[in-house]
Amino acid sequence: MDGGNRTTKNKQYAALKTRIFIIDLFLTVFLLAIFQFFLARPAARMAFEIVPFFYAACLIFSCTFLLFMYLGSFPLRLLSSFLVEKQFGLSNQDFGAWFVDESKSAGLSLLLSVIAIQVFYAAVRLFPEAWWAVTAGIWVFFSVVLARFLPVFLIPIFYRYLPIDDPVLRERVMSLASSARIKLMDVCRIDFSRKTAKANAAVVGLGRTRKVILADTLTDKFTPAEVDAVVAHEFGHCRYRHTWQLLALSGVITLAGFFILSLIAKNMVALMGASGLSDLRLLPALVFLVMLFGLALLPAQNLFSRVLERQADRFAIALTGDPESFISVMQRLAEVNLAEANPSLLKKIFLYTHPPVSERIRMAENIRNKNGEKKESRA
Repeated sequence: MDGGNRTTKNKQYAALKTRIFIIDLFLTVFLLAIFQFFLARPAARMAFEIVPFFYAACLIFSCTFLLFMYLGSFPLRLLSSFLVEKQFGLSNQDFGAWFVDESKSAGLSLLLSVIAIQVFYAAVRLFPEAWWAVTAGIWVFFSVVLARFLPVFLIPIFYRYLPIDDPVLRERVMSLASSARIKLMDVCRIDFSRKTAKANAAVVGLGRTRKVILADTLTDKFTPAEVDAVVAHEFGHCRYRHTWQLLALSGVITLAGFFILSLIAKNMVALMGASGLSDLRLLPALVFLVMLFGLALLPAQNLFSRVLERQADRFAIALTGDPESFISVMQRLAEVNLAEANPSLLKKIFLYTHPPVSERIRMAENIRNKNGEKKESRA
């Protein structure tokens, strides 16, 4: 496929994903409204008829609500994560394999969501005045715990670890880590190619659980120098403690969000004719408010994330001393992952946690040119 056709395909893929994102927002609001105004009251009544104990009824009600939301959005999930990926040649799974992974993901999401809802209502009932601070504190604590351990446990659920047959690869990664002053527990490969044509790498875990995860699509199809550039970028995130910065930002946003919710809680309770904030019937409305708050802050969060990504890019180039390989891997990753090189400003603001590929390449070219000028002046 020539460059022009690739660019067109990337744009078509990005445009379709953007439309699906927008449709998903409206669909979520529609489903929340349907449940809030037509199903919340009978669902709450049914839950308390089955078992009068509040937390047991809360479990039944929240599972009913979450199942309704999932089933209502399932056709769009099927379109977005399976049919579109198949259409554009990114998925290597058949429907059965995709459905197994989707079921695992849905089950984990249900478990975490149910726990979060139970914790929220426990805080509201036990700390009627300070529930927002208690909830935010618990949220931040579990965010840190999940950031440290969840990827380590999740990866084996969805992927198989592969042996690293090339000892040079492992030694290169460990050497890069040493140069970056990063302590690693291990270097691993996973069978990305069994599911997708996309390529990636990541550093998962914190502290002693930290390990480098390399997709086999990256190690098998990219040059050693290109792999180094990707891994060095991930080390940049570690070196500058970006995970902790993102967790800190998330903590501030969470605290502010629950505080704002506490300010409007009384009016919302009165407006909805509820008995109090712990009234289960308010759950869809609470989810809607959290969703609105998240959307309002999305541009700022994305901007902060892009700043961190640029910092990691510059770190990668400095660590490897090889801007050419960074440029090359960005071009190839954009091709493999169907990334849009030059998205619109609006799309960049609302959808991009990473700088567009064109900006990342331009930054590397500037560094390369400056390095070249320095060499010439010394000569």
